[in-house]
Amino acid sequence: MNLPPKASLRQFAIFVGVGVASAAIDGGAFLALHHLGMAAWAANMIGFGLAFLANYHGNRILVFRAGQVRGALLRYVALVALNLATSTLLVQLGLLVGLTPWLAKGISMAIVALVNFVLLRLWVFAPRRSFPPGRSVI
Repeated sequence: MNLPPKASLRQFAIFVGVGVASAAIDGGAFLALHHLGMAAWAANMIGFGLAFLANYHGNRILVFRAGQVRGALLRYVALVALNLATSTLLVQLGLLVGLTPWLAKGISMAIVALVNFVLLRLWVFAPRRSFPPGRSVI
């Protein structure tokens, strides 16, 4: 999936847009549900779940135009787990070297986003055997 630099930049911009939309879905659902009386932990889980689905499908369809790729969802779940571990480690390292929590988190988010883009492109949604529409693929 070698793209010309201009196409790669466009793809990355769409990737950022999908990420921002996913964050808005997560935060918006959390705030709305919590405001309606739902416990914060439950509102967080629902917001995260909705954002997870939006992010997966947004990246698959809009960013990488991957269609139905065998194993993509399982690889995506593995990448989300890797992102969580990496983010946590980077925040802790930032704190150990004296960064403020917000700066450590911001740096962590930027690094994880860049690595995420590359791994989504080269591993999660890399071209594989495709299946016709309507056929369930995990």
